[in-house]
Amino acid sequence: MRSWLLACGILISSLNATCQAQHAGWQSDYGQATAVADKDGLPVLLHFHAWYCGPCQRMDRDVFPDDEVQRALGNGLSAVQIDVTREPEVASQYGASTVPRDVVVYQDGTVETLNVGYMSKSSYVSMLRGIAAKGETRRKQEVPVPKPADPGRQPEPAPEQLVQKEPVATENTTPELSKTEPAILGLEGYCPVRLHDKRDWTPGLSSITTDYRDIRYQFASEADRDIFLQNPAEYAPQDLGCDPVVLTSDSKAITGSIRYGAFFDKRLYLFRSPENRDQFKLNPLKYVHIRSALKVDQMEGTRYQ
Repeated sequence: MRSWLLACGILISSLNATCQAQHAGWQSDYGQATAVADKDGLPVLLHFHAWYCGPCQRMDRDVFPDDEVQRALGNGLSAVQIDVTREPEVASQYGASTVPRDVVVYQDGTVETLNVGYMSKSSYVSMLRGIAAKGETRRKQEVPVPKPADPGRQPEPAPEQLVQKEPVATENTTPELSKTEPAILGLEGYCPVRLHDKRDWTPGLSSITTDYRDIRYQFASEADRDIFLQNPAEYAPQDLGCDPVVLTSDSKAITGSIRYGAFFDKRLYLFRSPENRDQFKLNPLKYVHIRSALKVDQMEGTRYQ
């Protein structure tokens, strides 16, 4: 009997050690994962799984207990496992219709689905290291938006002077590109293409402009303007640069600030405050709507973004 009890004790200790090792790199829940990520400026990795999923069980058994995987889970990212049967709202929010699935959310609000299906240990470690490296690169590139008084950073001439300037005619003008004099200088004169594609705050030139939905945008080069004209809806701030949180909760078109921006699904959203931006990050899909009927004359707040 004593030998049997000793064997059971050894088995239980072994199982406990395995479970602890398997979960050492994971945050306890979604709330903790996002809190840690926000505190340390890290990307959040969401691993969606379910009890009925065979590939999920294989990863639980063969991949996650590995020491190298656990170290990578805790290095440069905040990771959490989401059971889609217990947290269907989170699964729906990130489009986790099948499992296993890995989704990453970067600090600027960008959401990427990196994997659907079973992954080996080496592949998973490679993915984790890639997330950490990309998160670090994005963090270093998140230069604070320059204030108007910052030397060498404020586009010239001033917005008031630009309002009086005739719009530059282009052959590729889309139906929504305005032919009337705009009242707003978009992105305070920074190039929307450089910001979207490179996350770089490059001042645009007053000699290279175009007007989209009664908002004037300046560009660092004619090539950037040509890129913008191919798909202005992608490069221009969404909702005419109005705060989507205020727009959704109060039905008011209040202009956001370039000092509080976030990318979601490769689109730029501007906010009135960091608190509104943080609220948006918790559930972006709640605030992402198509509001094509919104017009400049409905906007309140500053006359530039």
